[in-house]
Amino acid sequence: MNRIASILLLACSLAVVAVAQQNETVTGFVTNGTAHKPSAGDQVTLLKLQGGMQEEARTKTDSRGQFQFSIADSSAPHVVRVRHADVNYHEVLPPGVKSVQVTVYNSVSKVSDLKLLDQSEILEANDNTLRAIEVFRLRNSAFPPVTQPGFDVYLPDGATPRMAEAMSANGMPIKIAPVPLSQKNKYNLNFPVRPGITQFEVVYTMPYTGKLTLQRKFDTPPDHLYVLAANGIEFSSSRADFQAADPKTWPVDATMTGVTMHQMDGLPTGAEVAFDISGKGLLPSPQESASAGGQSAEPAQPQRRPGGGLGTPNDRPDPLHNGQWAFLGVLTVFLVAGGAYVYTTAKPSAETAVVPAGKKNRPAMLLEAMKEEVFQLESDRLQGKISTQEYESAKAALDKTLQRAVKRQGAS
Repeated sequence: MNRIASILLLACSLAVVAVAQQNETVTGFVTNGTAHKPSAGDQVTLLKLQGGMQEEARTKTDSRGQFQFSIADSSAPHVVRVRHADVNYHEVLPPGVKSVQVTVYNSVSKVSDLKLLDQSEILEANDNTLRAIEVFRLRNSAFPPVTQPGFDVYLPDGATPRMAEAMSANGMPIKIAPVPLSQKNKYNLNFPVRPGITQFEVVYTMPYTGKLTLQRKFDTPPDHLYVLAANGIEFSSSRADFQAADPKTWPVDATMTGVTMHQMDGLPTGAEVAFDISGKGLLPSPQESASAGGQSAEPAQPQRRPGGGLGTPNDRPDPLHNGQWAFLGVLTVFLVAGGAYVYTTAKPSAETAVVPAGKKNRPAMLLEAMKEEVFQLESDRLQGKISTQEYESAKAALDKTLQRAVKRQGAS
């Protein structure tokens, strides 16, 4: 009898915890970094990272720059988006975190103290397609600090942009869409270039027949231009100031292997650069680069190749919202069964299990990997790369895995 009572008590306790997790309050504070005071009247949106980005709630900051949300599922990761002066600022809200601070800035169309530290072109090619990853690193040192709403870039003639993402210092990559401008081959990357370092990455493809001349034009000339080509691709240029360099000196990722690198410094305003490539070769995977370099597969810095980032917001309502009480009823039944199983099968141990150091972060690593897959799935759907049936099937599987990963991380 005592055993049954204990099982029921355990199940009820877990059900109460589950209900509590459905409604938690999150508070936030928004500061205007230009005026150094609370930012009042900004629109704040709570986005749930599940199956992409789903809008969960919306409010505005009060006269003290404060806002408050009631989160329906605190076990899921969220993002807080603040819109100030027609610019969006994002702050990640991990599971269990109940407060967030966001700094916004006044915006100007063009920041005078904005420098393009370097621009990199990473190339790989097969028999008929050239694929390039362009990386732009900017530093905004304006004083007083202000934000530039976006950044304009040129792509080579004949290039087709495939994807893009942006990331502020110590931030999370956000997927963006290059917006074509009236001038040929010119695009706007719509992401705030806030004070500090901002990194943009654009992936494009071009038809390729084994040889190609790339003519590059710059809206903002970089201090340093890098061209990295996969082994097997030959680089040549008539410009004497294009010099061969060691890929280990590349400031974006010094662990890159399987490439040759050429560098040009001090490009003047209005400069145009041409170079020729021929042959074919593919870039190594991050794991192959890490193995070849004898280093960990996890980068020391948040900079990385394109592929992550937040998806496009989903306006559909949360399917759990209308049936959450029925869900909790079913959950309680499973908890009772699970509690009974744990109670009847668990054996006390005089020793405490020790988790190996190398395994402690596996739940967090799994969570990040699943989030990346969800984001990429949303991107593929928006670009029409997969059918509706394939999308629905993959999303359902990823959602379940993501939920399990979140629970494991919370239990670790």
